[in-house]
Amino acid sequence: MQNHNDTRFVVSTIGTSILTNSIDRATEGNWFGILGASANLKEGEGELSDESKGVIDELAKRARGRLSQNDVGTHRSASAELNGIYGIYEGTLPKQNAENAENAENADQHYLICTDTFQGQTTGNLIKDFLEKKGFKADIFVPSSLSTKDTNSFTDGIKELIQWLENNLPGQRDSGNQVIFNLVGGFKSLQGYMQTFGTFYADETVYIFEGSSDLIKIPRLPIQIDTIEIHKYRKQFSMMAAEAPCLITEDKDIGNISKTLLHIFEDGGKSYVGLSAWGTLIWNRTKEDLFEKDSHTIQHDLSPKAKAQLALMNAEKQYPEDEIEEDIPEALLKSVPVRGKTYVELSVWGKSVWNKAKKDLLGREDGLLLFQRLQYKDSFIYDFKKKNNNDQRIKLQETLAKVVYLLDKHSGSTKGLTGGDLKYDSYTSHPDIYHFRVDGSRRVSCKPDGGNLILRHCGAHDYVNNNP
Repeated sequence: MQNHNDTRFVVSTIGTSILTNSIDRATEGNWFGILGASANLKEGEGELSDESKGVIDELAKRARGRLSQNDVGTHRSASAELNGIYGIYEGTLPKQNAENAENAENADQHYLICTDTFQGQTTGNLIKDFLEKKGFKADIFVPSSLSTKDTNSFTDGIKELIQWLENNLPGQRDSGNQVIFNLVGGFKSLQGYMQTFGTFYADETVYIFEGSSDLIKIPRLPIQIDTIEIHKYRKQFSMMAAEAPCLITEDKDIGNISKTLLHIFEDGGKSYVGLSAWGTLIWNRTKEDLFEKDSHTIQHDLSPKAKAQLALMNAEKQYPEDEIEEDIPEALLKSVPVRGKTYVELSVWGKSVWNKAKKDLLGREDGLLLFQRLQYKDSFIYDFKKKNNNDQRIKLQETLAKVVYLLDKHSGSTKGLTGGDLKYDSYTSHPDIYHFRVDGSRRVSCKPDGGNLILRHCGAHDYVNNNP
């Protein structure tokens, strides 16, 4: 069970009740229609008419007047969102002082999720100003395109919202703060998604029946995701998560992935598939476990040659398909046509997993990879272990992979090493010995040998140059 401190992180969906509740139904009934017609419009793009803006501004002015009154009942009746927030605090807002540096860390924080519309941002700012005057930390998040204008805009906005939730809420829970979703206000279409999101990100989700002040609390439910199919198609998931839709050529391209996780669309007469909002959510919740599995495979189950091939592919090398080591998982690889032949490079997933695995794999004293075209003298192996720390060993091996890639690219010639960051050159005092840069302060000394390099020393600039 999560242990909480007394600090709350409240996420509230924002609708337009603070505007509609200020309409005089007897004389201004047509204003509901004006708000409905302009619900998805923005200011400054020629979309919003002067009449619509005038109505919204007038209702916002009235709402500020109601919120300025020193009466809880008036505040709760003015806004469904504030009714929910008051309910979270059992009818009385606690004294906060977020502007005081000593108290800011422990002050409750409120995030208001607003639509990307003039109405959404107007209502969000009204509630934000009210909360800040009460001493809370308050901010607004507006997912770009989030509106009910059309399905694509809404879906894009929801996916951006999911990413914001993933980036912000797990850290709040890890810090012991109580995460609460206040879904009393907001549009029904957004509330439906947020209710499901709450089972993954919130400690509890709260509602209030219309016309009531009694809070309904729904606690966090234990959910376990079946990752078998996601693991099987993790390469495709990672591509789609990187906004690179997959071309569907056969059913096997998407396999048994639940269609609710996918967004299938036509473009130029071809079928493509990307992640739906639900797919984005499930991927965010499972990818770390999948990272760990594949990272463990790279570190502990692959042959030395396979590890070297991955390092070289991370340095942009492409291998002919028939030269790839068989123990490399297929999900880490991507086939590409080159001059009528099939070559292989790292997939998006492969690059992500490699970047995670390399921290443990390349930084160890016993982690020196066996690259083709490189031979290691005992002095180099000693320096690798004793003259470099973990981070320096990682950078060194990434540089070695780049060197081998360039040697292969130029059929063993060192001419590809002379430019760029490597600055390969001979020593004036030892013209048969060469050196190249790892970074601004670290060097490697070597001797060319028939398309290969014999590595002699590695370490700090002065150490290597004084003892090449």
